[in-house]
Amino acid sequence: SEVIKAKVANIKILPVPRIIVDGNYLDDVKSAIDKANPGDIVELKEGDYQWKRDCKPMDMKNMNDALKSKKKANGDDALVIDKPIKIWGPPGGIDSVQLNCQLVVDQGWSSPSGDVLISNLAVKPNILVKTNNYKSVTFSCVRSQQDDQDEDGVCVHIMRGGKCLFYRCEIIGGTEALYIDGIDQLSQSQEDNEDMVHLKQCVIRNGAKRGICADDKFILEDTTISDNGWYGIRSNKGWTDKGKNDWQKNPMKPNQGPSSGNGMFDGIAMSTPMGSLSIGGHKIPVNSVQTGDTVFPGFGKFK
Repeated sequence: SEVIKAKVANIKILPVPRIIVDGNYLDDVKSAIDKANPGDIVELKEGDYQWKRDCKPMDMKNMNDALKSKKKANGDDALVIDKPIKIWGPPGGIDSVQLNCQLVVDQGWSSPSGDVLISNLAVKPNILVKTNNYKSVTFSCVRSQQDDQDEDGVCVHIMRGGKCLFYRCEIIGGTEALYIDGIDQLSQSQEDNEDMVHLKQCVIRNGAKRGICADDKFILEDTTISDNGWYGIRSNKGWTDKGKNDWQKNPMKPNQGPSSGNGMFDGIAMSTPMGSLSIGGHKIPVNSVQTGDTVFPGFGKFK
């Protein structure tokens, strides 16, 4: 035992390298991410971060043209995290840092496995988890908010595989506030991709259609889903229910629950006379009712 104690006493715990972002532009954040090695921490100072090119003085006409162009090219100005690092704002909550861009988590062919952590910051307009073969991807105390209801696309889009945890996050706005894609590899069985996305103590609201639209089963724990244009959840395979969840019910499917009343057809895509249909107090035009359950407009907006 004395030998073991001596060995333990000689172990040195090395601090995790931190890269403190020098500047208040997204360009500076990108530079810090590029310099970071797997496992490093990228630390953001309090501030409202934009790309330098978006901050050049311009007259009102040029500004409006730029905004229109940016909407059409959604995804072109993305900030990409493509390695297992931690990036966080000051301890103090969501409001201390705002990233004005699409935030993308991706894993290239050469990216090593490991953990990605994003914490204490807000993102406008959206977050995309594009390719996830990391050990885990965690969003902790993060707000993603898309204010423009006329902008097609989702506020948070999880595209492919891997464990993804949202803890104490806010997901606000978008056509669908949160969209969870199905698997895209036929070699994987349905069970392989179940419960890979975990929403814990989150608030999801103000989706133009739904709070959550999911092709795969997910975990919902102590989460509130409210104030969406149609209703709270459409899940083709249901979900795993934990804790106390408060979710906006689908008035056309009163029997819906974690393991029942789910599937592709959600009760809204139906033929009606010309005019509008009232769903949960919201009037839906006929043309959107006829296609709303089978056509998802967000895919073309992401790269």
